Amino acid sequence: MNSIPQLAAQPKHTPSSLLASRPFSLLSTPNRPNLHAISRLPSPQTVTPSASVPSLLASQSQARSFSASASLGVRRSTYVPSRRVQKRRSGFLARSKTTKGRQTLSYRRQKGRKYLSW
Repeated sequence: MNSIPQLAAQPKHTPSSLLASRPFSLLSTPNRPNLHAISRLPSPQTVTPSASVPSLLASQSQARSFSASASLGVRRSTYVPSRRVQKRRSGFLARSKTTKGRQTLSYRRQKGRKYLSW
């Protein structure tokens, strides 16, 4: 009961007064680097060649977004055959878990296959 009069007694804040009272704004700080950070890189003519390479690499890595940096990783081979993977994908237990897999096993039984699956 006492909380209702307290709510009415509090002063109402307008959005502009709330923004003025905040010490910082999330809108003023960028979440990810923008093109302006790349344009601020020192030009190669003004910096000595020995000092420019590490500074350029450091500033480019900071200016790169996460999605761009994720694509620069080592390319993995997509086809690495192994019996373990083969059994996991098309083995008897994998076939017996799904409806289509059980259907495949029943077709192979009807046909008289010696091996139903891997």
